[in-house]
Amino acid sequence: MDPHMDSPPNAVSESVVSPKNPDQNGESASVLAATNQNQPSTPNTEKPPVKNECCASSAAKKRKANVVVQSRLKPTKFAYDSIITDPVVTGQNTVKDGTFFHYDDVPLNRRGYKYRICKPNRVLTATQYSTTELPPYNVRASYFDKSQGVGCSEDMLSITTQNGWLSARCNVAMREGKHYFEYDIINANNPDDKAHVRVGIGRKESALDAPVGFDGYGYGLRDLNGQKVTLSRPQEFMSEGFSSGDTIGFLVELPPLERQRAGNVEFLKEFRNKHPKKSKLTQAAKEEEDEEKKFNAFNNIHRDQIAIKYKNGLFFEQFEYTRTKQMDHLLNPVTVFGETAVLERNADAQPTIPTIPESRIVVYKNGKCVGEMFNGIYSFLPLDLADDSAATDANTKQQQNPSYRNTDDGSLGYYPMMSVFSKGVVKINAGPDFKHPVPEGAIPLCERYDESVVEEWLWDLVDEVEADYLDSFD
Repeated sequence: MDPHMDSPPNAVSESVVSPKNPDQNGESASVLAATNQNQPSTPNTEKPPVKNECCASSAAKKRKANVVVQSRLKPTKFAYDSIITDPVVTGQNTVKDGTFFHYDDVPLNRRGYKYRICKPNRVLTATQYSTTELPPYNVRASYFDKSQGVGCSEDMLSITTQNGWLSARCNVAMREGKHYFEYDIINANNPDDKAHVRVGIGRKESALDAPVGFDGYGYGLRDLNGQKVTLSRPQEFMSEGFSSGDTIGFLVELPPLERQRAGNVEFLKEFRNKHPKKSKLTQAAKEEEDEEKKFNAFNNIHRDQIAIKYKNGLFFEQFEYTRTKQMDHLLNPVTVFGETAVLERNADAQPTIPTIPESRIVVYKNGKCVGEMFNGIYSFLPLDLADDSAATDANTKQQQNPSYRNTDDGSLGYYPMMSVFSKGVVKINAGPDFKHPVPEGAIPLCERYDESVVEEWLWDLVDEVEADYLDSFD
């Protein structure tokens, strides 16, 4: 018997009359039967009170509170003694005197879904689970956000591969502020082998089976000739390149989120002026737009997640942000007519995708400033309109989520991203102990880790309060 249950599973409520349960006055079933024999047979006109009364009470409560409750998928109650173990090593290899490990018992982010470690929490009676973390507890390569062929060092700071270009993102996103971190180049661009690395930053939508900068969701720096690259279009930047033993510093500047949202509003105004509607919105479309505006009125974080059990571990499963047609079109600006593909003449024209005002990426090599690699990078925040499908679809999307409403789940942002090729090795250093001085006004990325942990705890509590309130209408 479950010690948390108040009564056995087959117990019958005392308020229900049955042959095994006398009525509330204590009369047995035989007495009731004898009494019924002496009574004239009359049709039973009484309605079952329990279900109808509960439904009526719930509906009245919803009307009084003026809320519309959408049924939610209740979490499965796993045992409280479920053990959160460290990932099990299923393979390893050695590169440049370093040992790198592979883990197959951890779900990887792919096919439109992503995962985070969680644990049962007795205090959270509605959601039942809370976010936790795997060691080491610092900025490092993510267990979940990497390609399957990527091997990680024991401290999860270095990565390598035996294959072609593969990538891994770190476990902390930059959403606003001025952050600095370094990449230590362990093995790359040597004359005696084919090892290469590429370093940069990338969003959740960026491809992991390709180097950073392959698409418009990432910005990378090549080791061979120091070219900067995004959308697979290299440009001259650092002619001497970099190789084993070098340290590449990244300074990423992003304005406050309020300024970014204001930039998105300005973008939408310009978009509407250039692309006026040919027909007016229907009443249903207007209501849908108004509802979505209210849903995102306070820039809330909306985490649609459920706890699952995977290979003896507990994880939150969520919808992942996926590539959009507009960004794919920027990568491959081709229009297909039947069996003919025509390259657009204005392929280098300004795309209809919002950018982040006052944003930039500055690169340092061995402590010396190389210069500004990129500015005005693409915005990661959703647009808050439902009717402008072309503009909305160009920014954020969750392909597996049919109910996606242009929301932010807290994971949007730019992540340090490392790419390796044929035994290339690179290491992330988020501080506080850097090889070179931190640029003036910059914050070591390691401080962002503590902030992200507090944010997850905060949203765990918000999710619990919301779920508990909505469950009260059941």
